[in-house]
Amino acid sequence: LNKNTIKIIGDNTDLYAQAYFAYDSKKSGGVTRSHLRFGPKPITAPYLVNHADFVSCSLEAYVEKYDMLSSLKDGGTFLLNTVRSAKEIEEHLPNSFKKQLAEKEAKFYIINAVDIARELGMGRHTNTILQSAFFKLSPSIMPYDDAVKYMKQAAYKAYSKKGEAIVELNYKAIDRGADALV
Repeated sequence: LNKNTIKIIGDNTDLYAQAYFAYDSKKSGGVTRSHLRFGPKPITAPYLVNHADFVSCSLEAYVEKYDMLSSLKDGGTFLLNTVRSAKEIEEHLPNSFKKQLAEKEAKFYIINAVDIARELGMGRHTNTILQSAFFKLSPSIMPYDDAVKYMKQAAYKAYSKKGEAIVELNYKAIDRGADALV
């Protein structure tokens, strides 16, 4: 997901881009931390993102397990993938997490990419849905309609050998990602 995202940004905008990925020992199915940097000035040194405009959490349990907000800038955006409704998540989130969101005046969004992936027949594969949501919440990077075009081109390139049905599933996932934000 994020390798594809940084490629879309680097190839289709005037922004300079860099990505760093940290995987746990399991890699597949394990925790991955992605640091994407992009901006109008050349990136001259590698470093992890300490003041993020956008933080996304693909597994709700991580909110209680890891410090997900320390690097989020004031006024930044936080996206949480959860099967809970807005009311349920408000009741469920730790008070310390909600307090940090409030202190940072963060924009907080949820998406149920799990159920969308299941409905589409994609199993547990939520990446394309979450990528679409990221671009919808980040219009300063590029217009969302352009991002959709590039995401669909990337999906075609990645999945065309697996058949038209798989490509179409990914197209539907891209279309659903932006509409499912709460």
